[in-house]
Amino acid sequence: MKREKKVWISLILVFILMMVLSGCSGVTGPKTAKINITINPNPVPYDSEAENWPLDIILDESNGVGVTLTSVRFDSYDQAEELYYTQFLYEEDIIDWFESNYIPAFSILQNDIVYGGTAKYTIVTVEGIDDNENPIEATARVDLLPQ
Repeated sequence: MKREKKVWISLILVFILMMVLSGCSGVTGPKTAKINITINPNPVPYDSEAENWPLDIILDESNGVGVTLTSVRFDSYDQAEELYYTQFLYEEDIIDWFESNYIPAFSILQNDIVYGGTAKYTIVTVEGIDDNENPIEATARVDLLPQ
């Protein structure tokens, strides 16, 4: 009986060790999406013929979970680096700009944007909810070169 008890204890210890070494001991929840914002080019040169700053904005999901975008915010800062203008895009506006407000896993949304005005830089903030109901937020800075 004593020997049988030692065998069971040994088997349990070996099983626990295998679980720990194989990484199966931790409980992990569902993945969370990751949105990356790419501005091309950045810094953005001034186009003297069009009298604006043309750029591409690319939103890509890189963690394998789709995202429904709920808002995109543009906070523009002047030469004194003070916030002087904020623009919000919500569902309909996002669909107008990007033709969709949903980014499938490992996919992108892209659009050409034209800036006018006197901004030194703009902070772009993208918010959404991923397919696993996690809130998502990403930011990027767009630097605008002088005229």
